[in-house]
Amino acid sequence: MPAAVIPASIVAISLLMTGCVSAPNRPAQSPYGCMAAVRAELPEGIADKQAHCLAAGNIAQRCSVTEARLAGIGKELRDVFTRGDASWADWLADRAGIACAKQSRDAGELATCCAAKDSFGGDR
Repeated sequence: MPAAVIPASIVAISLLMTGCVSAPNRPAQSPYGCMAAVRAELPEGIADKQAHCLAAGNIAQRCSVTEARLAGIGKELRDVFTRGDASWADWLADRAGIACAKQSRDAGELATCCAAKDSFGGDR
């Protein structure tokens, strides 16, 4: 077997297994179901970058960090291919949300952290 196939296989298996890792408050068993359930709970009418930060952070806390990264990448790729508004700033907001999730104990702390981000590149 070629050496390049083995690492790619390990990565693929690892990504598929992320859905098997359960957070205590995981809203759905499948990776897509978990991401969709968390996204559906976002408040309406919030700014785009705030929505990215909160969505990625909540997915990281309630599903997994890997699923939060995949959701952010997937959203931007969908925007590229469906006349959406793909942007680097959205990806930075997703990354900020994941960072906030790692240092927050609950959704309230996550929201406070996301609100404190300045252009989602650093703290205010």
